[in-house]
Order: sequence, then structure tokens, then C-alpha cells
Amino acid sequence: MDDKPRYWFGPKTWGFGYRHPLSWRGWAAYAAWTALWLAAAPVMRSREHPVFDLVFFFGMIGVLLGICKWKGEP
Repeated sequence: MDDKPRYWFGPKTWGFGYRHPLSWRGWAAYAAWTALWLAAAPVMRSREHPVFDLVFFFGMIGVLLGICKWKGEP
């Protein structure tokens, strides 16, 4: 068996973010995140709840950064 950890994303270079995905799981995570983002776009266009839109916006970015941190190469 291969005991080497399998990372979804490459190592962090500088600043924020990680490199491109290293496996299909990383690409699937990006695709699922993008699909959820696009599905929520019509709801976020409403002017009735701007605070909810901001919370959702920063929450989605936090989720993506959390996944990259959790499954990214150190």
C-alpha cells in the first residue's frame, strides 16, 4: 500500500490561495463550488437582503479556502 498522503491541491506559493488541483478530487471540488456559486447567483441579485448576500459571498469563499487548506499540500 502507498502510505504517502494524497493532496488535492498543490503547495501554497505566496499570498493567498493554492496552486492548481493535483487530482480529480480537486477539480471536482472546484466544479461543485462553482456550480453552487452559479446556482445561488439569481438569489444573490435581490436587493431585499444585502447582508445575507454578503454573508453568503464571504461564507462561500471561506468554504473554498477551508477545503484548499484541509486538502492542500503544506
